[in-house]
Amino acid sequence: MTTHQHSLDVYDGEVALGTITYDALEESFSFAYTDEWRGRAHAYPLSPHFPLVGGTAGHGSVRRFIENLLPEGRALDIVSVTHQVSKNNIFGLIRELGRETSGALTFLPEGVSPQTGESTRREITREELAQRIKERAQIPFSVWDGRVRMSIAGYQDKLPVYMEDERLFLVEGRLASTHILKPEPHEARLPMLAANEHYCMSLARRLGLPVAVTFILRVPEPVLVVERFDRRCTTGQVQRIPIVDACQALDLPVAYKYERNFGSGHDVQHIRDGVSFEKLFSVTQYAAEKAVMRQLLTRWTIFQFLIGNSDAHGKNVSFFSRTEGLCLAPFYDLVSVVQYANVDHELAMAFGDTFVLGDVSPFDWADFAKRTGLPRKFLAREMQRMGKLIGQFAPEEAEGPEYQDAEREFVARIGAFAKSQAQTLIAMVGPMQSVDPSLL
Repeated sequence: MTTHQHSLDVYDGEVALGTITYDALEESFSFAYTDEWRGRAHAYPLSPHFPLVGGTAGHGSVRRFIENLLPEGRALDIVSVTHQVSKNNIFGLIRELGRETSGALTFLPEGVSPQTGESTRREITREELAQRIKERAQIPFSVWDGRVRMSIAGYQDKLPVYMEDERLFLVEGRLASTHILKPEPHEARLPMLAANEHYCMSLARRLGLPVAVTFILRVPEPVLVVERFDRRCTTGQVQRIPIVDACQALDLPVAYKYERNFGSGHDVQHIRDGVSFEKLFSVTQYAAEKAVMRQLLTRWTIFQFLIGNSDAHGKNVSFFSRTEGLCLAPFYDLVSVVQYANVDHELAMAFGDTFVLGDVSPFDWADFAKRTGLPRKFLAREMQRMGKLIGQFAPEEAEGPEYQDAEREFVARIGAFAKSQAQTLIAMVGPMQSVDPSLL
């Protein structure tokens, strides 16, 4: 007899965490934790909206959580065509891609355990990698040996690999990737993106922000290599670390990663139901250390202003899921988007009501402080501190040996922009503190 009920078991490592059930006719999801998981001393909820006790996750929350694990845009098209699963079939897609997602979770059909199947690793030579980068227009970069290898959210071409002694491997079975390869986009409108991101990430680290480790691999085309912070290597084993992104932490769908979730058209620009700074900072209610998370989110926000990252959206922030609460994961995808004239520069999240970087005023910073619950004195201190530091470190980072030829000039331009932004930022500190609270 045909049944329309389907299920996937969810594992953290080799421990069964729960089961997702899907009714194909009703297109409804449900989730239940296993008794074993509930009884573990270090059990954590999948997200704040999947309570371990005292409630259940609703259909919409389960669907949104899964959807946020999947690729987007062209990458999702490739997965859909390769596996012949509709892009609207969220259950079918996670069934195909669920062996290695972001974070610790593995999604497996009933009766299949994490130990099932052979663990293999297949080396990628530098020559093969270079060839595949050149062939991206004909063969999608995420497809290797006839299979989609990417199960990471986002638009850009990416490939998860296991890295050992500078050798790259595609892995399967009980093995897991440790790094993500991000080749230069083949779009002419985004030149030197690898150098751009590496520079911004390195600069953030100099300013004291926790960021993912990156380096540039040249094959000879530049490829940004990002060390996965949701993986930990110990004695030859790779442990997967549970994380959620801000959309999952807020129980919002992928389409809400931008504050103006319907875009900036005249008739819809007033609709701002997506991830805003106010919503992002509200995640601190689930934090293990609220003050630490609030401080780091403040520094992350200021840094986006300094480098001109207009595309800092709700899926660019992640959190470690722990028994005691959420903790901020290292920051990633830090890019000076304003360097590219042919890209929309509208801010993903507004300062106050301002979505244009050059129009952000002291009043907008005061409005930002009120909406996020930050004391203005604290915000002023962080603005002063980061503005001064970036003036010192931005030129130094641009001289790094990682950059070649035109890249060096390109990152120096980012540094000069950041230094100019720092001067603007510091000049706004006094007026920001003087804004009449009754006007906000």
